[in-house]
Amino acid sequence: MKALGFRVDTGLIIAAALLVGAIFCPLTASADEGALKDALQDYSTGNYDKVLPKLRAYVESNPDDSEVYSVLLETENRVLLRALAKGGEHERLIKYLLNKAKPASGEAFGSDDEIKAKADEAVSSTQIDVQRRARVELRRAGELAVPHLYGYLASENADTAVNAILALRQLHSDAATALSEVLSSDNARMRAYAATILGDIGDTRAHAAVAAMAAAEEDPGAKAKAEKALAKLGGGEGSAADAYTALGHRYYSRDVNVIASFDSNKNMWRWQDGKLARLSVPAYLYPFQMAEECAADALALDPAHMGARALLVRSLLAQQVEAQVQAANGGSAPDSLAGAATLAASQGFSAASAALKGSMADEDWDVAVGCCQLISATYGNEDLRDHPIGHALGAPQKRVRYAAAIAALRMSPKRGMPNADKVVALGAQAASESAIRQAMVIDDNDETRGKILMTLHHGGIQASGAAKGTFGVMRAKNAPSLDVIIVRADLGSASTVNSMAHSSSYMVIDELLEDARTQGMKIVVLVGDTSSAKADAIREGFASKYGDKLSGFIAEPIVESAVFSTVDAAAKSKDLNSDQERANALAASAAGAFAVVDFSCKSFDLNVAIEPLSTAATEGPTAEVRMNATRALGNLRVGGADALMKVLTDGEGDDLKAAAATALGSVLSAVDGTPEQIDALMAASTAGGAVGSAALAAVGQVRNLTPEQRRKLFQTHRLQVAQPGE
Repeated sequence: MKALGFRVDTGLIIAAALLVGAIFCPLTASADEGALKDALQDYSTGNYDKVLPKLRAYVESNPDDSEVYSVLLETENRVLLRALAKGGEHERLIKYLLNKAKPASGEAFGSDDEIKAKADEAVSSTQIDVQRRARVELRRAGELAVPHLYGYLASENADTAVNAILALRQLHSDAATALSEVLSSDNARMRAYAATILGDIGDTRAHAAVAAMAAAEEDPGAKAKAEKALAKLGGGEGSAADAYTALGHRYYSRDVNVIASFDSNKNMWRWQDGKLARLSVPAYLYPFQMAEECAADALALDPAHMGARALLVRSLLAQQVEAQVQAANGGSAPDSLAGAATLAASQGFSAASAALKGSMADEDWDVAVGCCQLISATYGNEDLRDHPIGHALGAPQKRVRYAAAIAALRMSPKRGMPNADKVVALGAQAASESAIRQAMVIDDNDETRGKILMTLHHGGIQASGAAKGTFGVMRAKNAPSLDVIIVRADLGSASTVNSMAHSSSYMVIDELLEDARTQGMKIVVLVGDTSSAKADAIREGFASKYGDKLSGFIAEPIVESAVFSTVDAAAKSKDLNSDQERANALAASAAGAFAVVDFSCKSFDLNVAIEPLSTAATEGPTAEVRMNATRALGNLRVGGADALMKVLTDGEGDDLKAAAATALGSVLSAVDGTPEQIDALMAASTAGGAVGSAALAAVGQVRNLTPEQRRKLFQTHRLQVAQPGE
């Protein structure tokens, strides 16, 4: 790059910098704009002895931003320069007010063209008052004014450059992120002035960009200005990559000093194709998008920077988590985020490991779960001694412990790792997770309510009770995960008039069906202990009123099997809520991990998993859970033969039965089979199709099959190659 080849005295400009002043703790006195005008008049006339008490009192009165804005808008620029030039407390108080000067809300510019026109006035007008007013009015545009001002910094006309500098400084911190990108310009003059402005503004968000410029700048003049700006921003300790990474962590943690507000959309800035480009990002993704930007900037300077790589991984996973939250709440997220985990995995095992360590330290649990999955996906027999995945097995959050255990099972390390003794038990617990169905019993009869609750609890349905209809409805509205509500047909009824006997229950059901929070819940009606004819009439009355909106009836006296079957059928007819879906997905994932774990791995005691996997294979909440658990038992080869025999004979579908046959053969290749288990395999071998083929192959694996059984097997399945002669 060429030398700057110009000289501009920036002393006066620096004095006019609009910096954030000292942090004040204003009192609650009422502000009076006349007091500020009086103080500014003292500066105008040079009456400095009396001005400070007035200025202090005004600042302490906690003035409104728009009030300060309106006063300064009418103040001549020379007066403000004179106040700043006094230095000390004069300078600090004036800078504070300059930073505070913002227009009233709702006074935003209507269009980009209006902003451009005002920027042109601020820079090019020949009238000083017009320039000054335009600079103050540009505060309304905030960062959106930067694209219309930064180009003037390259001007060789000193007045033009100075006016642009003043206008950008008037934007103060609003200009920081956009102007930081201008440091990537090919124009040395533009870079130099942009760095100077950023140093005078003092916003630490610019520190990393200025540090990068100071380190790499080749133009002597621009380099000197960058170094001077860097000193104002806190100095150059550490590398620019370190600074970018530190800034990225501030964005990631939603530091209020770098993220001032959350509008529906936020602006991001990049230097692209030789100019400043504005990008819009949803506010919920903004902290992580900015963290990703910082990580990318750090890696551009130092591709091996592990802190930046870890931050990049966490930023991508955090965006994926936010997208999932949006989807769960009925919203939408950018389609591109579907590839976030894959992109994060490209950073490799080391970065995923460092990201997990950071997530654990910050108690960033959702991202820690994703990091565990990445570690498993990128594992290549690395040493896991003292590795974060082992420490995650002891995390205070159950979902992190589960994720770490599933990852460890899939990795099957040959050498030890922290908390290795917890892996199988945690994996087994995860495989046993299920979509717990929930019910509520609204019944003012304590005895029947208690019996129904006990019956549901014994059947594995989580249930609660309410003795009053109004209380039950209120609880149901506050518990959107309920699947079934049982309502007594004659709640609170003391009426002898048949048409009124069920009015309270009708009111309860009407309310449940009308409210959006409860209308998806299934309703079962409890018919009181009465004659058969009367019970039929009650059913007919409710069926006539509600039709298929009711999911069934329960009769007194209470019969446990009838109660449970009715409620269970109603619960299963309702779609799972998101928590239940996650539980089922977790169980399937954990069982799938056992299906691929290296059964020869000596780091884990796999016997611990047999009982939970046996239950999951026979009673798992979804077909995927049952299939994965079945395959897992076959892979482990240490037990579960009885469960596999049950799946082989009673399982749903030929695919599951065939998998059970294969798994049973694998188990019986390692442990002796019982006569019942062997007979089940031999019988299944005659079934034909996929089940028969799988069972026949599996029988051959049974280590204690007798010679006579093998002979019979051959005779049963002997190939009919030879044909009867004619």
